Amino acid sequence: MDDHAIVRAGLRRLLESIPSISHIEECVSGEAAYQYLFSNTADIILMDISMPGKGGIESTSLIKKRYPKTKVLILSMHDSTAMIRKAKNAGASGFILKNEISDNLLNAIQKVLEGEEVFPMTESEVYVNILECLSGKEFEIFKSIANGENLHLISDKMNISYKTVANYQTAIKKKLGIKSMLDFHSIAKEHHVIM
Repeated sequence: MDDHAIVRAGLRRLLESIPSISHIEECVSGEAAYQYLFSNTADIILMDISMPGKGGIESTSLIKKRYPKTKVLILSMHDSTAMIRKAKNAGASGFILKNEISDNLLNAIQKVLEGEEVFPMTESEVYVNILECLSGKEFEIFKSIANGENLHLISDKMNISYKTVANYQTAIKKKLGIKSMLDFHSIAKEHHVIM
């Protein structure tokens, strides 16, 4: 589920071409998907990594804790080592780049439903990323700050108080040894979290 209606419509058309898929439901956020599962079942969820409210990583973690049998396939614009590892740690079964959806999505869905994992090979196989120490919510906030968003905007977007966001920012600075706002941006660029 992607917060962009056009992408969702394209995904729906692609999925409707698969005879074995009997029902498709669209949700505009991770929270909506989580709530949908209260009264419905889903074999697999396509989860966009960047969405309003809780991001895709945190939503995946919530869903997998309560509904461990539901498979989650993460969709992302960026082939980021840190994001792929976060997706794995949150319990996702796979990670697909949006520009590869038309070529790889159907195959990835099939593999995930058969119990396999589908993750791109990245530098993450070679070294441990420093962003590993961040929790799901800390990572989402780190990414937002690195993108130049101020704490008030992040507070509104994530539906948490300004003070909570400020506390997360302090914890992130401590964990990553960040001294200035510029460090957020440079660390994020270095680890391919932002372009």
